[in-house]
Amino acid sequence: MQGFDFRKSVQKVGYDIVGSIFSSVGIYIFARTADFAPGGVSGLSLLIYHLWSVPLGISTIVLNIPLLLISLKFVGKRFMLRSLCSMIWCTFFLDAVFPFLPFYTGSKILAAVYSGIFIGLGLAVFYMNGSSSGGTDFITMSVRAVRPHLSIGFVTMLIDLVIISLGWVVFGDID
Repeated sequence: MQGFDFRKSVQKVGYDIVGSIFSSVGIYIFARTADFAPGGVSGLSLLIYHLWSVPLGISTIVLNIPLLLISLKFVGKRFMLRSLCSMIWCTFFLDAVFPFLPFYTGSKILAAVYSGIFIGLGLAVFYMNGSSSGGTDFITMSVRAVRPHLSIGFVTMLIDLVIISLGWVVFGDID
């Protein structure tokens, strides 16, 4: 059995924090202020925020709990725990830090580009660290385990297409 490696644990927490900051910037600073849902659970959380003013981080955690429980046997305990840590850091930044910082008020198309860049960077940091932002990643991995012939990209695209379409309805703006 391997012993506890303090340095490696601190490094993983550091990656969780960096990934959470990038992801939260994309969600809170850009997507929220431009009124669009970028896809995934964060997109659903933005829709809930727009409709009922529920804090983004709290709704993200609440939406993730059933997904965690459903997909536990497909994603494994270690990956689920690592992702849970990432989700907690994201919740902290979304609800306790970024509401007190200035936000982007420029072009919606640039907000979408910047949001995609920051969320993508956050996800890359999570994935390279053996974690995820949770949410639809759990669904995608579970579907992939049951239907291995389906590509991860295809499953993710279908899920995000549904959420982005809901954003069109909620925000009332196809742009």
